[in-house]
Amino acid sequence: MSTNKLLLFALLPICAWAVPNANDGKLLYEESCAKCHGISSYQGLGMDEITNLIELAHWTDTCSKHFRLDWNNQDIEDTVHYLNREFFRLDR
Repeated sequence: MSTNKLLLFALLPICAWAVPNANDGKLLYEESCAKCHGISSYQGLGMDEITNLIELAHWTDTCSKHFRLDWNNQDIEDTVHYLNREFFRLDR
């Protein structure tokens, strides 16, 4: 096996982990956020107050820390991906 293929196989789990997963984000949101922010429509900060994904990630991280959710960066990314897909629809 060539060195390049070996390196690719070694890095594949890292690459797969780093991709945001909206399904995981939905589960995290429903478990930890929906009781305050709603399930079928997002309630909280106005949709017009968050204008980009950086702000959405900041507020998601801030909320997770405030409620001591013990989320890691992947949890934040997954939840932001879900929120953006379902409610915010912000450009990257």
